[in-house]
Amino acid sequence: MELKPVALYREMYGGEREDLPSIHNASGRIVEPDRAQILEYMRTAKSGLDVMEAVPDLFTPGEHVNTSLQTDGTWIWRVDSVRYATIRPLVLPALFIEDVRARGYVPPAPEWTEELSAAVQRWW
Repeated sequence: MELKPVALYREMYGGEREDLPSIHNASGRIVEPDRAQILEYMRTAKSGLDVMEAVPDLFTPGEHVNTSLQTDGTWIWRVDSVRYATIRPLVLPALFIEDVRARGYVPPAPEWTEELSAAVQRWW
């Protein structure tokens, strides 16, 4: 099982994930008209991995953010991904947006299996 990343950037991993894009190149000019509903979907999805650690906010000096992972069983993102996508016009994958809309903005509760757990762990 392979989870697809949403708003995950190399800077969130201390630059160690060269396979991810830079957050500094991720801003778009157009924000979806239903952006608030998409972000609420992300906020309310099942927690994939709760992390007690906080890391420095990438845009607000002196502030820290949570790095817990969330998933809908197909896509994966971090709690701070939602924060950054809320305050910046970060481009979200078109297929992710299509999935969210097709689900009526209600995240499914994926069955928690060893395979899903392993897929989530790969993003930690």
